[in-house]
Amino acid sequence: MSSFESIPESGGDAAWREFWDAQLASHLAALFGSADPTALAELQADAEWVSLRGGEVLFRRGDPGNAAYTVLCGRVRVVDDSAGELALNEIGAGEIVGEMALLSAERRSATVLAVRDSLLARLPAAAFHRLIEREPAVLRRISALLSARLRSQSTSARRQRALVRTLAVVPTGPSPGAAAFARRLAEALARLGSTLHLDAGRVDQALGREGIARCAEHDHASARLVQWLNEQELAHRFVLYEADAHLNSWTERAVRQADHVVFVADSTATSEPDEIEQGLAARWRAGRAPRRSVVFVSDGAGRSGDTVGFLRAREVDCHYHVAMDRAADFARLARCLTGAGIGLVLGGGGARGFAHLGVLRALAEAGIPIDWVGGTSVGGIIAALVAQRLSPDESLAQCKEHFSSLKDPTLPVVALLAGRRIRSKLERVFGTQAIEDLPLPYLCVSTNLSRAAQSVHERGPLVRAIRASIALPGVLPPVSMGGDLHVDGGLVNNVPIDVMAGKPEIGTVIAVDVSAEVEMRAPSDFALETSGWRILWDRLHPGAARSGIPSIMSLLARSALVASVYWNRERRTAETASLYLRIPMADLRLLAFDRIDEIVARGYEAAGDAIRAWANGRPS
Repeated sequence: MSSFESIPESGGDAAWREFWDAQLASHLAALFGSADPTALAELQADAEWVSLRGGEVLFRRGDPGNAAYTVLCGRVRVVDDSAGELALNEIGAGEIVGEMALLSAERRSATVLAVRDSLLARLPAAAFHRLIEREPAVLRRISALLSARLRSQSTSARRQRALVRTLAVVPTGPSPGAAAFARRLAEALARLGSTLHLDAGRVDQALGREGIARCAEHDHASARLVQWLNEQELAHRFVLYEADAHLNSWTERAVRQADHVVFVADSTATSEPDEIEQGLAARWRAGRAPRRSVVFVSDGAGRSGDTVGFLRAREVDCHYHVAMDRAADFARLARCLTGAGIGLVLGGGGARGFAHLGVLRALAEAGIPIDWVGGTSVGGIIAALVAQRLSPDESLAQCKEHFSSLKDPTLPVVALLAGRRIRSKLERVFGTQAIEDLPLPYLCVSTNLSRAAQSVHERGPLVRAIRASIALPGVLPPVSMGGDLHVDGGLVNNVPIDVMAGKPEIGTVIAVDVSAEVEMRAPSDFALETSGWRILWDRLHPGAARSGIPSIMSLLARSALVASVYWNRERRTAETASLYLRIPMADLRLLAFDRIDEIVARGYEAAGDAIRAWANGRPS
């Protein structure tokens, strides 16, 4: 006879046992189709109840396949933890998990863990095999279920973004206004789908019993609470749990139920974790942690505390800056927390990168928000302006004033330019701020020359990261970071679509590519040797014949892009983007910094129609 050991014996508990027995009988009948009811009743008699807290592991990859499980309430996640932790599938109420190992007589091929507090029925191998021997049609039914599940796993990356259904808002530090924040976030989530906002008081009121939200796990009312919470999840696209201001049973339950935990910190919060954070961190160290973000809330004046120190003292996946009076901030936060963020990627290409400013203007006119921004080389500069919340016109003014010239020559021992002028200009525009302090999430890419690898910069001094991303070999000196030399990111990833698309927060990627597939062509009788003195003479005398030989800076700039352009084409990287915009710029020199207005206009004209068509066709 099955038993549910976490519920004490009482008359009320007997009713709940009958309820779960009826649920199991219903699920088994739905799973195994027209199997003999007597055979299903025998299988049910051998079933054992398994109660899991959110985050607990049901079984691990490599464990013996000695049972299958039917989910009665809650959800479990199938993950491939052989490299990282890729979510392959999620199993909800009425579904079966673990049956593959039973049929193949092999060890578990994946790890399964509870997404939130869940109740499952364990079906032992012997009972399972008896059912198959008695009812061979059951095997065909299971095979069909497995086939459907494997097809769904082929889109695991997109599924992973769609897994966020529940969020927990947890206050940190003194008076961060978590209640008002939770209310604003719930309103923003409601624009993406049906949303239920729950705190302990609302739960007590809905269930008609004061204190039930804060009942202990061993309390007989806990099972009723878990079942009700899971019913709410099925009835709504999102459930937002608002935790208490201290670590108690409701706060712990809210966090266990959450796919994503959102810590709310005042803009002046100090770096020392408080009691709630310390308690939760201790629990997560002993088990599995959900995805975690910190939101710095301000009154609109921006972050005034030590963001870098605050984040260094915590293990979090992301952080955001939100002004309580900015609806756009909450809309962006809701999209990112639920995997629907819009990421903008800007590619490198010398002066051609000014075309990004025209694209930004077209995006703004089409009403397309930007939630996350990144780029390579000059794209990294423009992206940083966007991350500062500058408008396209304000960004253009900054570029005209500070980035329309590269005149900074030096003795060409390491590079043609000294780098002093560009560093000074970057510091005038961006100051000494860290990437962590930017209003919008930001990244840029450089090439680690020492290790022949890509580096993605999402934290640390902003100017240093940008300077590394634009350090064209031979033109600008490399940048030392952690003892390694970094140069222009265009060598390895000129349009880092894959970096942005790989973020769970991002569901839409807009990419702008200003590089040319073909350029720098020359006649077939192009000389095998050249005289620098002759070329200099020709350039100093307007009437002299032109050789058609590109400058050394142009050759270096194009050479830096070749490998990235080639690999992006071979790997069809552009297909990863939701909207890929290639701006035709091959007739413009990579170093035509004196033609900024023309380049901006061409970017606007080339991208405008495509952006408007895409915006009109995308779901609202």
